Amino acid sequence: MFLAEEKLPDPLHGDIGELISKLQVRTTWGQREQDLRAQLVDRLAKQGYVSLVGHPSRYHLTLVGESCLYDVPANRRGRLKVFRGKRIRIVCVSSGRFDRGLMAGVVD
Repeated sequence: MFLAEEKLPDPLHGDIGELISKLQVRTTWGQREQDLRAQLVDRLAKQGYVSLVGHPSRYHLTLVGESCLYDVPANRRGRLKVFRGKRIRIVCVSSGRFDRGLMAGVVD
């Protein structure tokens, strides 16, 4: 679990940032947006991002296309344990009734 104060703004640079920014400005959810989301998930997977499921109260991301950066502490446990001591980007790629589909990976 991360605290809301630990959430860092995502500069949205690179090809992943471009796809995220296109999803963030959407006003509807049609075929174009579904295709953008599929492209984003594919690009994230190719760059080694891992998938996880999380609750909005723990990761502070609620909408598809929302993203942020976190500095993972050295004592982190669970799915993000592999990122100990690194700065990661977490992206919301799907939403459900209670949980969100997230993808996380190291950023430079």
